[in-house]
Amino acid sequence: MHFHKGFEQFKDSVFPSMKSDFEKLADGQQPHTLLITCSDSRISPNLITQTQPGEIFVIRNAGNVVPKPGCGELSVEATIEYAVQALQIQNIVVCGHAGCGAVGGFLNQASLKDLPAVESWVQHMNPILDGVDGELPVDEAIKLNVKLQLSNLLSYSYVADAVAQNKLELQGCVYDFAAGSVDFLN
Repeated sequence: MHFHKGFEQFKDSVFPSMKSDFEKLADGQQPHTLLITCSDSRISPNLITQTQPGEIFVIRNAGNVVPKPGCGELSVEATIEYAVQALQIQNIVVCGHAGCGAVGGFLNQASLKDLPAVESWVQHMNPILDGVDGELPVDEAIKLNVKLQLSNLLSYSYVADAVAQNKLELQGCVYDFAAGSVDFLN
């Protein structure tokens, strides 16, 4: 299996040169950023952000969704809470990506008929259709989805408080695999 070789290569080639870094990480973590991005296998958070282990805290799920607090999605809620309240991160970045299958599935829900959990999950994106007449292009929907998730983050009182106190900055972006570019959104 490919993973075994990768772990062996890490242990033999990478770990020795970073051993002191990993020893420091064994004492705890102090990431500066919470990155919320899609589960898509083409996204490699540390690679595209050029960060080292311990620098970013990561949430990954289909469509980089941030459900509103109290809706029962405790994994995402608990991670946001821990990052902001316990780790006191300074940035949250919601990173969508070109060609997002979750957003595409949301726009074409008939394609999800055999994926009931995905179909249910993408309903968190419903507000991106507010005020939209006609067909929404996927690229525009991806941007609107990132903006929606940033808005949802502000519905967490401790996130809104930290932003208001200038202790936390929220940012959104869309990563394009083919171009190797990241478009930061206002």
